[in-house]
Amino acid sequence: MTGALSGGRTTRLAVVTVVACVLGLLPGSGSAARDQREARLTAAYDCALPSGVRQVEVAFDATFPGRGVAGKPIRPMAVSVRVSLPRPVVAELLPEGAVSMTGSAAVVMAVAQGRERARAEWADLASAEVQLPARGAVELGLSGDVPYVTVGSGGDVAFRAGKLSLAIDASTASATGSPVVATPARLACVPARGAETLLATVPVDAAASGTPSAPNTGDEGDGDGDGDESSDTPNTPNSPPKGVDTGPQPRAATDVCPAEPPKGRLDPQRLPPVPAGGEVSELEPTSTCAVPVGFATLRKLKSSTLVNDPRGRRVGLMHLAMRLREVRAPGYVEYDHLGDMRLPDAEGTFLTFGFQPTTARIRFEPEPATIVNIIRPGKPPQTRVGYRQHLRLYDVRVNGVPLDVGPRCRTSRPVETQLTGSYPVSEGGLLQGELDIPPLAGCGAHGEDLDALLSGAVSGPGNVLKIRQGRVCGAGSPCTVPELPGL
Repeated sequence: MTGALSGGRTTRLAVVTVVACVLGLLPGSGSAARDQREARLTAAYDCALPSGVRQVEVAFDATFPGRGVAGKPIRPMAVSVRVSLPRPVVAELLPEGAVSMTGSAAVVMAVAQGRERARAEWADLASAEVQLPARGAVELGLSGDVPYVTVGSGGDVAFRAGKLSLAIDASTASATGSPVVATPARLACVPARGAETLLATVPVDAAASGTPSAPNTGDEGDGDGDGDESSDTPNTPNSPPKGVDTGPQPRAATDVCPAEPPKGRLDPQRLPPVPAGGEVSELEPTSTCAVPVGFATLRKLKSSTLVNDPRGRRVGLMHLAMRLREVRAPGYVEYDHLGDMRLPDAEGTFLTFGFQPTTARIRFEPEPATIVNIIRPGKPPQTRVGYRQHLRLYDVRVNGVPLDVGPRCRTSRPVETQLTGSYPVSEGGLLQGELDIPPLAGCGAHGEDLDALLSGAVSGPGNVLKIRQGRVCGAGSPCTVPELPGL
């Protein structure tokens, strides 16, 4: 701790700063999840068909951060595009006898800040299969991940919808009743003359000058949060872009899944009772992996943190010993798996008091998770994930000045975590639960004890955790990063 801050003012600022770090981390964005805003736009588009230009209605939905920081990515999330195709357009595009259709789309999003301009390609948007109604318009809903945007200076950043390219695959019924996929139809559309195209405007604050990036603490851990900066990582805090940079797709492939399954034992206290007549089998597990991403909400201060940020330099895996145990009974099948979660340290940059730039890092220290998947005929599958973990806070900086919270600032006991969902583990799905955050301990240095003050601000029950587990991938393969769940 340097002499830049002193006495009671040091303690008060430390408390506010560290609390803000715990609840305000959205790695790389500089915006708290509670400040995210939904953006909606419905616009008329002119589409070129062989018979001439026809007009369709296109609706855009996305979630943007309420504010951004220069040099930090701005990422639209929960993006969806709904194209309403009039019946004459459907009849001209699709073959006779079409019964269903799927689609993919690409949208050119014009991004502007002052005189700076760039094009963000919202490609790889895809839809589920849509059954064609007997009459009326057909609505095709498409969604997917889109690139982030980074700007080099402060000022409003505007996102305007542009050209839309649509590819449609139609299925027709054969003489035997089985579906036959027809040749894809393509549709090129542009906003109609005079149509409103502004989807969102994000105000961006100028980056704080002279604020260094957080180095490695050098304390115990597995090295996942070592602060290593790859030379090809775009827009690091020390190298803000010039103008507007639309960046790559944010969900790159993860590390490959290890060949050997993780070692460990299932927690017997987390296993349900064996049903009457049930048979238990201990199996030789296989090595698989999945990516968990989501949000944790701090009830006391009505704020959220992002868990395993899909925009970060590294996206963590949950390594699974798949089917370590199996239970079978009449009308009941249970698969039990062991999960080893090694998530990257979270890092956040934001403005305390609206002007004081603050950075901090949080390390997750989990124990192995016991995962129970129950299948019953005629009922949705049930998934339960239970584990315990410590949360450690370190490397806090206020306006570039280190605020020493010590090397042992973490929850006084493990955080009990129990999540439930309705999906098969192999397919992935949404998990939800509530956390009771224990008091913090070991926080402070050089005679400053912050334990009681921090515990009073953040500890307590009712903190909602929402995690989306991605589809399981096999050993030697990279995993798909799932879409973030809604708050």
